[in-house]
Amino acid sequence: MSQITQRIILLCVLMLLSVHKMLAIHVNIINSLEDNLNLTVHCKSADNDLGVHVLHHRENFGWSFGVGVFKGTLFYCGFTWNGQLHWFNIFKKTDKETSDCTECEWHIFKSGPCRTLTSSTTSCFPWNKNK
Repeated sequence: MSQITQRIILLCVLMLLSVHKMLAIHVNIINSLEDNLNLTVHCKSADNDLGVHVLHHRENFGWSFGVGVFKGTLFYCGFTWNGQLHWFNIFKKTDKETSDCTECEWHIFKSGPCRTLTSSTTSCFPWNKNK
């Protein structure tokens, strides 16, 4: 292999590694349920089960992960309070509405999850339909 080919391959590998570091995501889920209800959260991806967490009113749970350059990433969460289960795709790489953030802050309300976009704006979503 020629020296120029080796350098091109090395450059490509270094570029891919630097892109991977730029795609680090942090998700933070905040219990914003009315009536000071506790919220049980269980989030998963195909590779990671983050376990079950009980959040008191205004408590949060967060995690970080890297998004693969060529691999789809999906984290979905189940939310339970008063015996009611709801779920939502909290981060889906192929969904611009849930994946266009690196610091993804979600407030959980009875009506559905709302993602903080700026200090004064949020975007709210309906719960996924149970199948």
